[in-house]
Amino acid sequence: MKIKIFTIILTLFLFSCHGQVVKCKTTGFAFRSKDETTDLWSKWSEFESAEILLTIDLNSNRIKIFSKEEQVYDIIKTYESTIDDDGDKTSKWLCVNEDGLKCFIRLVKLNSQEGRNQIYVDFEDLMFAYNIYRLD
Repeated sequence: MKIKIFTIILTLFLFSCHGQVVKCKTTGFAFRSKDETTDLWSKWSEFESAEILLTIDLNSNRIKIFSKEEQVYDIIKTYESTIDDDGDKTSKWLCVNEDGLKCFIRLVKLNSQEGRNQIYVDFEDLMFAYNIYRLD
């Protein structure tokens, strides 16, 4: 009996772990940077068209952006999702890239803007954003 219960629990666990990879496509890209002398952020650039594959793999704790130069971010810490006063939902991760630089990655569902989705990569001196849609 114990073996049957263990098998059922193990099977349910394996099914719940499957499907933790989210695939998205980007439609646009924008950035802003911090001025070294004034320590102020620039305005966001205009969004440029960009069709890039992006994956969030929670099984491997890794986020990949398949731009011209592939960006790989290992997730160090996952934060609780938040919802602001406009109803926009943000999921946030502390990550490290291949060069060992830490950054925050935020996945934002803009319910205040017809459910549009964006992903932000926030370094200490540079931020970039992609408009995205889910492929699955």
